[in-house]
Amino acid sequence: MSISMEQIDEMRKRTNCSYQEAKELLEKYNGDLIDAIIAFEKMHGNNSNSNQKTCQKEQSFGKRVKALIQKSCVTRFIIEKDQNIILNIPIIILIVAVLITMPIIGLYVAAFILLYVMGYRIRIRKEKGQDVNINEFVDGIGSKVRTAADKMREKPAAEQESSPQDEAGPKNEDKKEDGYNEITIG
Repeated sequence: MSISMEQIDEMRKRTNCSYQEAKELLEKYNGDLIDAIIAFEKMHGNNSNSNQKTCQKEQSFGKRVKALIQKSCVTRFIIEKDQNIILNIPIIILIVAVLITMPIIGLYVAAFILLYVMGYRIRIRKEKGQDVNINEFVDGIGSKVRTAADKMREKPAAEQESSPQDEAGPKNEDKKEDGYNEITIG
């Protein structure tokens, strides 16, 4: 049986195979395009199914990135002192600024510590969810460390091994205010 150029073109269009491979498969299956395509898929694996899965993964990743960007636009970074707001920006702007000025990351840490010591409150305010007061968190860790140090001084080493340990972290208080979650430092 003679294989036409149209059959070869159709086989190539559907399988992305070479002219030679299309012609050989079509001759082997007497011009039956479906049998030739099935044979090609068995030899090379079903690429159309894997392409669909890859496309779905890319769409899923894109949706997650879009949701993350939207969430970072509504989440706010706030610095305030004595109920006066000094800075109130979306968290995405803060992230971009930190990424651009990465070599001076030590200055950010120093500024954070300085603001905390000077009594500024640093909050991260989310639209929904659990409120976390970072000032209480930091103070709670400090008080736990002081309490543990005092207990170590008071008790002999033998008693200390048998006594129960304090919990590792401070308690977070849930506080809902205007439908926002906040993380506060200072």
